[in-house]
Amino acid sequence: DDKQEVAFRYAVERINADSTILPRSRLSGQVEKISPQDSFHASKRVCHLLRSGVAAIFGPQSGQTASHVQSICDTMEIPHLETRWDYRLRRESCLVNLYPHPTTLSKAYVDLVQAWGWKSFTIIYENNEGLVRLQELLKAHGPSEFPIAVRQLGEGTDYRPLLKQIKNSAESHIVLDCSTEKIYNVLKQAQQIGMMSDYHSYLITSLDLHSVDLEEFKYGGTNITALRLVDPEKPELQKVVRDWTSGEQRQGRKLEIG
Repeated sequence: DDKQEVAFRYAVERINADSTILPRSRLSGQVEKISPQDSFHASKRVCHLLRSGVAAIFGPQSGQTASHVQSICDTMEIPHLETRWDYRLRRESCLVNLYPHPTTLSKAYVDLVQAWGWKSFTIIYENNEGLVRLQELLKAHGPSEFPIAVRQLGEGTDYRPLLKQIKNSAESHIVLDCSTEKIYNVLKQAQQIGMMSDYHSYLITSLDLHSVDLEEFKYGGTNITALRLVDPEKPELQKVVRDWTSGEQRQGRKLEIG
């Protein structure tokens, strides 16, 4: 991922520029690009990095290769840092995953639904990972309460048949769990069949909703809510983004951050 590479490279530069963080030390970052499905190649690259005296390893994002990398790092007692979604609650001594655990996020969704007083709602999910993300929400809704509906997005790009079923059920509270790339199309098609009114509320589980253009949905009165890990208004974050963008421009590259 190019943006992750940029973030990694500038983090190294920033630490090296601040002598108070690692005095008398200088970091040297190295980027290895591997196929998400090639665990053998990933293992070979990790062994190569270990022979070169690497102090820590970041990534990869693919769960298939990450487990092999983690196993090697744990054996060799090398710090391993991840920023990916992982449903497993692992306690390996050398692993730090900065991505919130699904159970933690799911409990936050429970708190939101309870705070809003939703008695019933419909969950729209894309794949089994979505059910894992929402497990606490499913467990919190007891059998004595109003029923909830759980519906899976079908294959293809036409979600209107599914959305019409939900509309006919008169349900106005929707929990949407799908890839960030599909959010706009789902909401647009919901708008087309009259499911984006001021009576409708959507809780979207993607942490990247801020990267989706929601301009078309601003004036229908629909409540669209999602969680976000960072505050884009914080001066510290704005400075980091400016540094990244200007640094890439000096290198003749363009960095787009949603």
